[in-house]
Amino acid sequence: MKIVSGQKLENCFDGDFVFGYVFNTKWTKDEVMALKAHGQLRYYDSFPRPMFSVRFPDGTIMKGVEGTPDCRLIFNRDEPETAKKLFEEIF
Repeated sequence: MKIVSGQKLENCFDGDFVFGYVFNTKWTKDEVMALKAHGQLRYYDSFPRPMFSVRFPDGTIMKGVEGTPDCRLIFNRDEPETAKKLFEEIF
């Protein structure tokens, strides 16, 4: 998967640290499961549209829905620019 676009999202709590990303393909179950290599994965396959979240070692949180090409990232508050750069290097 490769990032097609990314932009800052409005959020009443953490606006400066919340970004939305769109990828060139939709999230499949296999791609979601591969995220275990990058952090603590939670996968909710019992939902009508399976949802996932990943907590990266630096505290960044990624949330998405299987079958969609996008996700939301909440970067850690200590070094959000560094966390953003690291995430973008992964993809």
